[in-house]
Amino acid sequence: MSDPHEPSWQTTLLTVALVFVIALAGTAAAFVIWLQDLNAPQVAFLGSGKQLSLLVTDGPARLLLATGDDRIEFGNALAQLRPVFARRIDLLLLAGSGASLRAPLAMSHDPHARVVATLGALPPSAEAAELAAIAPFPMPRHIQLGPSIGVTLETALPDSTTSGSNPLSWRATIERGETRIVVLSDGAAVDRFDPGPPASVLAVSGKDPLTAWNLEPAVVLVASADAIDGQEQRDAPPARADAPSWGYRVHPGEALRLRFVAGGIALPSEAANAMTGTPITGALSPQPPPAESLRRRERPWRARTRP
Repeated sequence: MSDPHEPSWQTTLLTVALVFVIALAGTAAAFVIWLQDLNAPQVAFLGSGKQLSLLVTDGPARLLLATGDDRIEFGNALAQLRPVFARRIDLLLLAGSGASLRAPLAMSHDPHARVVATLGALPPSAEAAELAAIAPFPMPRHIQLGPSIGVTLETALPDSTTSGSNPLSWRATIERGETRIVVLSDGAAVDRFDPGPPASVLAVSGKDPLTAWNLEPAVVLVASADAIDGQEQRDAPPARADAPSWGYRVHPGEALRLRFVAGGIALPSEAANAMTGTPITGALSPQPPPAESLRRRERPWRARTRP
């Protein structure tokens, strides 16, 4: 004889179905929120060994500038921002020379990249020979990536080349409204391009970030952790009153995301190194704040990045 208080099989089935529907709805909601976060207008810097790669997102549209000598760490950083359900890359640009083409080489055959090109002519090397079939991207070029972000790409050669190193420099300028992020191939590139309007963020993909930092007015400096250590970054004397106020060092395999917001850029405070001011979380105005309003932090934060 069955217990009258024991639930019937219909009740059990209904309970299981209800739990399934609730779990499915919660998963779908989380998925939508995550996708909206990934598609928000933003710029991400990817630790790719000694260099930083660049991922610009505006809605579903994505531009990836790949460079770096560590393809594994590059892949680890990119995976944080490119889940299996959002792998589309509209424009893939490959940059570097010699060893710094290892990450671009690993990415060059990605089936989800719609257009693949090199950023200028690649200097001769074993890595460049494997990319010989890929045509250079026409320069200079302005790209309207999505509804709100424009990207201007430029390359330049020095007046003379005295070594066999890569003479090509590049600059990427990302603009949304009046907010500008300038990314240079290395510190020496700052002298090879005409100066533009003040930038909110200056990022240097390769070596000598302080060379660019001393000449380019910007509030924030982003550099590869291999190119500058935290103490050097914090102790660097500002060359001007509107020099960068805080900095970010991106380690191999990590990704630093800077999101565009109304009137500026949102900065992740947990990843910042105080330079001449205090890191904050919130909107960053396109125009640098007065130097006298900044307070120096006595005990700097450890510079680690999280997506």
